[in-house]
Amino acid sequence: MRHAPILSSSKWILLPQSACRSSAAAGNTCFDKAATPFLAALKWVIILAAVLTLSSCSGDTNNASSSVIDTGGTGDTGTGSGGTDDGQNGNPPPLPASSTMPLGIPDPGFGINEKLEDFYQRPDPWNEEVTGWYFVSPQHPQASDSNAFGTPQAPRATIPDPVPAGSVVVLDGEYDYAPTGYDRILVNGTASQPVFFIAEPGARITRKWRIEASYLIVDGLEFTERGKIEIRYPSHHVAFRNGEHHDMAGKFGGFGNSATEKVEYIVLYNNKIHSEDGWNQNPSVDLDHHGIKFDSWVDRVWVIGNEGYHNGGSFIQVGNRYAGHDLERNRYFYIGGNTLYENRQSPIEIKQSSDIIISGNLLYNNRRVQTNTSGQGGLAILYGPARIWVINNRIYNSNFGVKAGSNSGGEGQGLYIVGNVIHDISVEPGDSYNSNSAWAPAAVMLAGGDDRYVVNNTIWNVDGGIHSPSSPALQIQGNLIANVFKGYHIFLESNSTLTVSSAENNAFSQQDASVSLRLGNTLYSGIAAFEGAWNNANQNIEGNPELVSPQTHDYALSSTSALVDSGMESDIYQTFEDLYGLDIRQDIRGVARPQNGRWDIGAFEFESQ
Repeated sequence: MRHAPILSSSKWILLPQSACRSSAAAGNTCFDKAATPFLAALKWVIILAAVLTLSSCSGDTNNASSSVIDTGGTGDTGTGSGGTDDGQNGNPPPLPASSTMPLGIPDPGFGINEKLEDFYQRPDPWNEEVTGWYFVSPQHPQASDSNAFGTPQAPRATIPDPVPAGSVVVLDGEYDYAPTGYDRILVNGTASQPVFFIAEPGARITRKWRIEASYLIVDGLEFTERGKIEIRYPSHHVAFRNGEHHDMAGKFGGFGNSATEKVEYIVLYNNKIHSEDGWNQNPSVDLDHHGIKFDSWVDRVWVIGNEGYHNGGSFIQVGNRYAGHDLERNRYFYIGGNTLYENRQSPIEIKQSSDIIISGNLLYNNRRVQTNTSGQGGLAILYGPARIWVINNRIYNSNFGVKAGSNSGGEGQGLYIVGNVIHDISVEPGDSYNSNSAWAPAAVMLAGGDDRYVVNNTIWNVDGGIHSPSSPALQIQGNLIANVFKGYHIFLESNSTLTVSSAENNAFSQQDASVSLRLGNTLYSGIAAFEGAWNNANQNIEGNPELVSPQTHDYALSSTSALVDSGMESDIYQTFEDLYGLDIRQDIRGVARPQNGRWDIGAFEFESQ
């Protein structure tokens, strides 16, 4: 393996657990702590910022059960109707871009930070051929491959085959060379002598490229019409960045040959990946025209800081429904810091695969187009993938937040939904809502998955809170769930899940009413009744969470919130560090958790100033 160098007027009532169990007073809420959770603090203003991360780890381990898994090491404003939003239209603005990797995602080691000028200097003047600098302009009247390297005055007609290490290819005009329906791009770059493909103003690729390359950076190119990218074995360390890929059915794909012949270390950074004619038409047709879709035997892919909209499927789909439920065919995908909206299907869709980290994305306005689904959301998970981490994303104005369909025979273990802000989740206008089924749209709907954790999320103004119709273990801890309009704050439909699941240390709120919870066929009004009926529900609280400004989508905790210093650390934070060697104890703004030695409930950690 290669290595890269809501608001309720009820009071918060904090009682010993035994007293709470016996309390029948309406609105009373349990929290088994001796000390008052309130801290005096100055009033402050929350500025939403992109999540931060730590540095990469090195080494390589293929066994996910080992102590540390090797993890390897914003786009322009869109033209879609959801591309920009400064909050004036009722939607929160995107989180600002970060110069570091989103939380929990390692640096790829190659493809993002390399600058052309740090390796090579462009000829100036460029009136004669220079070894290693290729100027390619097929429509130029003087274009000819008899020019070994080419110049702007006498360019080459095609990209050389192969491109040697230490080369720069400058593309000008329209490149449509496709002798066999595509152009096979062979590149032999090295870590010390990478190859750069760069663009003159207006350059664009209109036919498919089949890439077989090492240490290649494609920077600032436009791909359109039939200009799809297919990355094939033995490719490794290939980066596409600062480009635009649009107006075609599929934009990126590729595959390896086997478990020992994989495509790996691929970076897609700061691109606009968008648009297909008819992306929202013919709702009875399942197009599956995804922006990014790698097939078998692809490992270690970074999809970072891109913008994706109007794709005829998902923005990215990882994995398939493989024969034998093989989870090793797609591993270590890192999807972070992307802004994804108005796609035909849920913008991120995870099928059979393993070790997928989805962090710091902004996912909004992804609503149902196709009629074969009850709705679209920010993220869909299918067929039982393994070790899927959904960390510190913001998801809103969709039919679901996070949706896990049935395992369908898959045997993946570990689904972790951590630190996300999910708000304004609803069915389409005019659609019915079956509140008797936990399959109904919700902020988090988990029909599939095994060994599931929903931890430290903030859920606000939704049709349903956390729903699960299935029996595998589900741990619900440290969440704020407020203002649920059609379903339940928590709905666990299968009675068999109750002995292996738990709901601890959560905060609940409902405007002008008690919270509504359901276990099997039994409904409970208020936390006291809920905890009295289920031994695995404890230390939960109910009341006004006192957020900074939820009406303007600022869900941070105020200094007087009862959620401050009332939380506890979940074991999953250490699980992540043990697996991947990175610490994810940060809230959605990058504030370290805990502050003052005590955790807060929800996705935001209060930070006194």
